[in-house]
Formats: sequence, C-alpha cells, structure tokens
Amino acid sequence: MRYFRAIIDDIPIRYFVPLGFFLAALVTVMVYFFIARPEADQRAFELSKQEFERTLADMQGRYNNLLGRGDTFGVTQDMFLTADDPAIMAILILNADNTVRYAHNASLQGLTLSELPFTVHPAQIRRTTLTGQILTHSDTRQNTLTGYAGLGFLEGGAMTQNVLVIVLSSAQLASEIDAVALHLVAIMGGTLFLLALFVMLLTWVKIDRRLKRLLNASKALALDRGDLDVWVKGQDEFGQIASQLETTSKLLMDRHAALIAATKAAEAANDAKSDFLSNMSHEIRTPMNGVIGGLNLLMSSRNEEERNELLQASLSSAHMLLNIINDILDFSKLEAGKLEVHKAPFLLARTLKDIQILMRSLASEKRNTIVLDVPDDCDTWLVGDEVRLRQVINNLVSNALKFTEEGIVTLHVRLERAEGGATLEVRVEDTGVGISEADLERLFKRFSQLDNVREKKAGGTGLGLAISQQLIELMGGQIGVESKLGQGSCFWFKLPVELKETGASQVPMEGKAEPRDSGALSILLVEDMPINQMLIGKMLRMLGHSFTLVQDGIEALEAVESADEGEFDLILMDNQMPRMNGMEATMKIRERSDAKAVIPIIALTADAMVEQRDAFFRAGVNGFVSKPIEIDKLRFEISSVLQGNT
Repeated sequence: MRYFRAIIDDIPIRYFVPLGFFLAALVTVMVYFFIARPEADQRAFELSKQEFERTLADMQGRYNNLLGRGDTFGVTQDMFLTADDPAIMAILILNADNTVRYAHNASLQGLTLSELPFTVHPAQIRRTTLTGQILTHSDTRQNTLTGYAGLGFLEGGAMTQNVLVIVLSSAQLASEIDAVALHLVAIMGGTLFLLALFVMLLTWVKIDRRLKRLLNASKALALDRGDLDVWVKGQDEFGQIASQLETTSKLLMDRHAALIAATKAAEAANDAKSDFLSNMSHEIRTPMNGVIGGLNLLMSSRNEEERNELLQASLSSAHMLLNIINDILDFSKLEAGKLEVHKAPFLLARTLKDIQILMRSLASEKRNTIVLDVPDDCDTWLVGDEVRLRQVINNLVSNALKFTEEGIVTLHVRLERAEGGATLEVRVEDTGVGISEADLERLFKRFSQLDNVREKKAGGTGLGLAISQQLIELMGGQIGVESKLGQGSCFWFKLPVELKETGASQVPMEGKAEPRDSGALSILLVEDMPINQMLIGKMLRMLGHSFTLVQDGIEALEAVESADEGEFDLILMDNQMPRMNGMEATMKIRERSDAKAVIPIIALTADAMVEQRDAFFRAGVNGFVSKPIEIDKLRFEISSVLQGNT
C-alpha cells in the first residue's frame, strides 16, 4: 500500500488527470462485460418469461379444448404454426408414460424424455401432471426457457392427462439488448477518451506551466529572498495560491522581526531563571551547610546541652532542605504540564485534623497557637484531589506560622452547598507581620521572592505560593490574599468539590479524641538499605514496637508464608528493592486466600510523587509515608492505619 501511494504521489498532475479519464474508460468497458452484459441476459429472460407464460396459458386452454373434441389435426396444425416463431425451439405434448404424443417436428413423436435433443425435467413434468398448473424453468447457460403446462381432457369417455412442453430461446432478445448496451458503452468510452485528450491539453496549457512558476516561487520563499513576485495572476486557485504566497512572504518577514524580539525576551527570561537558579543554589546550600556543619560539630562536642542544640539545628536545616526540594520538583512538574488532578473520596474533617496535628510542632517553635474553625456540616465526604488540597493548606498554614510570633493562626473552613455540588472555602488568617502593598503584587509571580528581611529570615524558595496558585487553578478554583503591613494576613481560596453521601463520619473533629497509640506491635520491616534499616529500626523501638527485618520483596513473601496467623500486626514496605519491589510484593500478599491477605501494609518509600502514591494504594497498601521518614509522621500513620482496620 505504501509503495502504491508513493507511485501515485510521483505522477505529475498533467498526466494524472488524463490518466483518470483513461481509467474511467477502462472501467466502463469492464462494467459492460461484467455487469451490463449479464444484466442484459437476465433482463432478456425476464421479458421472455412474462410473454412466454401468457402464451403457454393460452395454448393450454386451446389444446385442452381441441383434444377434448378429438381434433388431433387441429392440435398438430396449431403446433406447426406456433413453432414457425424463430424463438420457439420445440413444442411437445407428452403422454402419461412421458413419451412424445404430438410434436412440432414429426421426427420427435414417440421418443422418450432421455432421447430428446434438449433437456426436460421429469420432476416438473410430474408436478404439472398432478396439479395441471403452469411451470417455467430458466437455463441461463443455454439461454432457454422451458414451459410445462398440464393438460386434462375427456378422451373415449375417460379423463386423460398429458403435459404440454414448450422450449423457447431468449438468445435473440438478449442479443438485441446486448447490442443496445454495447452501443451506449461505446459512446461513453469514446466520449471519455476524447475528454481525456482535451483535459491533457488543458492541463498542459493552464496547470503545468503555472505550477512550475508556483514551485519556483516556493523555492525562493524557502531561501528567504525577500519580497516575491510569483508572476501568476487570475482569480482561480492558482492565482489565489500565488497571492497567498506573497502574503506569506510578508508575514514571514514580520514574524522574523517578531522572532528576533522574542529571542531577546527569552534571553532576558533565561537571565531571570539563571538568577532564580543562583538564588536556589544559595537557598539549598544554606540548610545543607546547617546539616553538614551541625553534624560535624556534633561529632566533636562533649557538652550534652550543646549536642542537643546542634541536633535540633541539623534537623531544622534538614526539614528546610526537604521543603526546598519538594517546591522545586513540584514547580518543575507544573511548568512541564505533567501535573494531573486525581479525584477520589476523602473525609474533609480527617484532612483538616491531620494538618492541625502535623503543624503543631512548627507552631510551637514560635509559640503560636493553631485554631481550627470548622462547622459541623464540614464533617462529610468530598470527592477531589486530597493530596493537592493538603499541599496547598499546608503551605498556607506553614507560611502563616513562619511570619507570626506568639500569635494565632486560624484555619477557617466553610462548605457552601449547591445543586450538583459544593464550593469549599478555606481562609488561613494570622496575626503576623503582614505584607506591604508592593509585595502583594509579587506574591504569586513565578521566579520572584519578597525582598523584605523577614522572609529571608524565615527562609523558603518563594515558590510555595506560585505552586499553590497553579494547583488551585488546576483544580478549577481561585486563590487570593488580603493583608496590611503590621496587621497580619489572610490567604484564601475557593474550590469546587463534589459531595459524596455516606453514613455518619468516624473522624474526630476539634475536641474529639485523636488517633490513639496502637500499643506494642509485631512489625515486618521490608527495607534493603542498611542506613534506613538502622534508622527505621530505632524509630520502631522508640515507639515500643518489635520488628522482623527482611531485605526484599521475595524475603517478605517468605516471612509472611512461614509466620503463624496473627504473628505480624503490620508490614512496613519499601518499594525500590532488588529481586522484587514492594509494590509487586504487596499485590502478591493481597492475592492470598487466608487471613494474612489483610495484614495492614504501610508503604515507606522515596517515591513521593502523587502518581506513585496512587499506584501503591491501587496495589493494596493501607497507608503511605514518604522518605525521609520522621518518627511523628510514622507514629501517626501507624495509628491511623490500625484504627481504620479495627
């Protein structure tokens, strides 16, 4: 097919159009031989059959009358006169024993069916003899029609049954119709041939010469020779193409100038990005210096109080570095347009309560208080992207805590129900330093940071709000800020969500019990990195749990298989491991048919993107903690997962 298409594409237009007419003439001839001629034969049969049946019925009536009177001479005379028609090949009257009683040709009298020089059908004869009806049979190969008519008459006082057989040729009528069809086809084929010659001449004069000029103009346009003069005029398609080529040439010149200007703007933007990367390098190196410097000093320090201060400083710097890396990764993904919204049911009250609990340690650093203002009607299930919603609220609350000291950060949440859905409104209000009007205009801009010393003191990439804005817009909402310098700030966003009607909620709101400690657990830890084995093991011991360590997914499956039922309360599963990864091991555990198939599993992995998180949950995990792992987050996730499985 590709080879045939290449041949078609290579045929010049001056040959292609006439070739089409020649092909049309060829098709006309083929239509004659394969369609028109067989149709002519069929039509001849149909016309002959209509007249033939009328003739046969008329002869049946006459012969019954003549034979009933005993007028055999009248019968033979009528047969002889009727057979004078050149289309009639034979007329016979058969006895009950199927021998010829009368015939248009005396030489046929007395012959049996098998001795006749043409084909008759005994079955048709029997049927006609019994019923007296008229039957016809068409033979398209011999161009014949054979008619059978039952004859019943009194002869010698007894009823006699004979059969009238007439053989008719349709060849002459078919030949006449065929001649008419051939005449029409010849006229059509000749017309197409002459038309092909005329089109060839017209194509040569009008199309080929002008196409060459257009081709030369296109080459000149490709070589960027400036203004074009195609030398093709007129209002036909070629004239319009020529005019369009000239217009295109002018547009290209204008766009070339615009491209130069855009290149300069891109270079300026690239300089801005370079400044941004330089700033990010400084932002990354600052907490990294805190981590490395603090750990180095910690190794040589002997003072317990000083060691605690160095540990706290290193941990704080590590958290700052992680936030910077997360911001840069999220922003890069947004810039590439690869960040997608993943909607799923979630409990709004649980999400808000989790945020409040996880932010308490950050609030305590500057002696702030977090207030959760959530009415009872928000204790419901919503359908949306919970991960991205958490990310935005966490960022707004974290920013509020950074710029507030010994103050209050209030998280106001409202749910405005409407037909077909609802609107979630979240307002994060603080009593901090506030933002100047000049800085308000730059808050959500890309590659920009506030210049005031308080932000530099608080740290951060300046990407958090830009990311939050894009996430909210990606989910179909809007975000804004209200602030006055020295009087605090209020960041807000509104987001369309879907309501999911379920039973009563089981998530604690403000004033209700938080997730409880799960007590001493027997845990299967699946982790291949020695440093992670050590750190996670120490965390589990600090939380009062015992654990069994395996190094990959295959060892995890073997440990589950050999364990007694109820031996493991929980599995902590890494993902990237040799031989078998954690996601595959999780799916194989869930495929079991015994009670071990429902052991709670928490994923502990550096694959922190939302796509990997969703893939883990589809594989069957109950919880998810991204690396680097913090003991508070691990404790909270273990408690939440076990409560969800009780």
